[in-house]
Amino acid sequence: MTPDALQPLLSSPATVGALLLLLALATALGLGFGRRRLRTRSRLLQAEARSQREHARVTLASISDAVVTTGSGGVVESMNPSAERLTGWLAEQARGRPLAEICPLIDENDGVPLADPLHELLREQASSRREGDALALRRRGGSGELVAVEVAASRLHDAEGRAIGAALVLRDVSTLRRMAQRIRWAAAHDALTGLLNRREFESSTEAALQNARSTGRRHAVCFIDLDQFKLVNDTSGHAAGDALLRALTGVLQQQLRKGDVLARLGGDEFGVLLEDCCLSRAQLAAEQMLRALRGYRFAWEGRVFSVGASIGLAAVDDMSVNTAEIFSAADAACYWAKDQGRNRVCVHQSSDDELVQRRQEMGWAARVTHALEQGRLTLYHQPYRALTAALADKPHIEILLRLIDEEGRLVAPGTFLPAAERFNLMPRIDRWVIEQVFSRYHALAAQLGQGLVCAINLSGTTLNADGLLEHILEQAHQHRLPAGSVCFEITETAAVNNISRTRLLLRELRQQGFLFALDDFGVGASSFAYLKTLPVDVLKIDGSFVRNIARDMVDRAMVETINRIGHLMGLHTVGEYAESDAVIAELRALGVDFAQGHAVQRPAPLPDRAPATDRMPLADRAPATDRMPLTDRMPLTEPRNA
Repeated sequence: MTPDALQPLLSSPATVGALLLLLALATALGLGFGRRRLRTRSRLLQAEARSQREHARVTLASISDAVVTTGSGGVVESMNPSAERLTGWLAEQARGRPLAEICPLIDENDGVPLADPLHELLREQASSRREGDALALRRRGGSGELVAVEVAASRLHDAEGRAIGAALVLRDVSTLRRMAQRIRWAAAHDALTGLLNRREFESSTEAALQNARSTGRRHAVCFIDLDQFKLVNDTSGHAAGDALLRALTGVLQQQLRKGDVLARLGGDEFGVLLEDCCLSRAQLAAEQMLRALRGYRFAWEGRVFSVGASIGLAAVDDMSVNTAEIFSAADAACYWAKDQGRNRVCVHQSSDDELVQRRQEMGWAARVTHALEQGRLTLYHQPYRALTAALADKPHIEILLRLIDEEGRLVAPGTFLPAAERFNLMPRIDRWVIEQVFSRYHALAAQLGQGLVCAINLSGTTLNADGLLEHILEQAHQHRLPAGSVCFEITETAAVNNISRTRLLLRELRQQGFLFALDDFGVGASSFAYLKTLPVDVLKIDGSFVRNIARDMVDRAMVETINRIGHLMGLHTVGEYAESDAVIAELRALGVDFAQGHAVQRPAPLPDRAPATDRMPLADRAPATDRMPLTDRMPLTEPRNA
């Protein structure tokens, strides 16, 4: 229909009225349908919300951990059943109460109640976890039972990110904590007597030593060795011996002050740490313990036994070097008591000479430390002389250490190295030497001859220090060290102090191209026995045999024997202390491979290199980045033929 045709209809009042009525009816029907759809959608959303709340409720109820939620004010809003069981509060009772009242937490270490764990959380807008702390929850009830717990807390936010409260999760770890406590206790205590074990006694003594050094207070250590204990074990059995040890533990505890430490060191040996006790007072205390032990009568199956003890006493003061020396002194005094007839107390007294020597060593230890820090250690070297033409193509030198004192004077190693050994400075010194030699090797080889072999001494404490293998390999890698260019010298005594660890270190480093020499060989009682088990490449015959071989037939025979056995094992041999041409001639006649001593050359400064010097402190060195992979290194150039 065209607009012109509609014109007559629209001009009619009846027609317009009908159209308006139809329009109103359509609008009313549309609004009704819209409201119905809105009501339907609202019911669906409410049902979904009820379902989600029910799902959350069921989930919380099934969680074994206790969950407590709070509003932003820190009052409890909800708790799951696990939280009800853990705290002793019902959810209805707890709702609206402060969290600190419902979940009072205690620090188990000191028994001090903690502040509300959510306070800092809500203030700092962060999460808080305290699983590692020794926390306990005081359960509601008359007994106020403490329950070990781990605690985690998190902030709750609404859809717009606003903080609306927090959730606290608590886990009952009572069983786990009891197990951990039992394990820790067993690691620190003797199972039979309940006393501290030797390791914990050593730790207590070390703490007392540090206290003595920092405050000047004096303490004492007693070693107690029971007399006649073996008789009880042998005649009445180990059950009787165990019962006797437990009984004597009680006897000793009754004689000690509150702060004293009693430990079972093993077998029938006990240790006592007397804190804040000078030697004279400690001797009185030891004699009191001895009287109590002698006066005790042990009855077992109709028999009565008496026991005594030998007690050794040593001081723990600011002059004590270390725990090992304290124990050695107490042990020596204990053996002295036994030698004197048992049932007595002996005190280890340092002589005036010993005290003077100890003070000198402590002074040198401090000076060596300062020299390390100030770059006043310097390197010397002494060459070997090859005694056969076949070995003359490769120069060999031994690296020697010197110290420059505060006035610029040179100090020989015999003056300061004993103190460095005693005060455990050698690992740091030896690492410094390794750094210097490895970084300078290529320059040294250019000056002293290609194929140069540098011998570096390693002390016993260095051999047993952690990280030595890794440090050597890292430095060799950094400075592109050729295989066979370094020979580490170790003494027989140092090697056998920890034979298994030494053997492993030697094996690992030899696989990477390093050589090893056994220094001062022949002075130990078991030299040849250990030689078969140590993978070394060179034997350095001790100078006490070498220096007199031109006029002492016994020394000559010893050198000949060592040299012959070394060659049978495929090892090179070096005669030390070759102080005259006559000695060198005898070594050559015996077939020794190398001579070393003043007749060859006196020690001389290691040639300088540019731009650095051999006296630069280790701390000032910057690590290099051009490192060659270890797999690119050459194989051993001097293989052992064993």
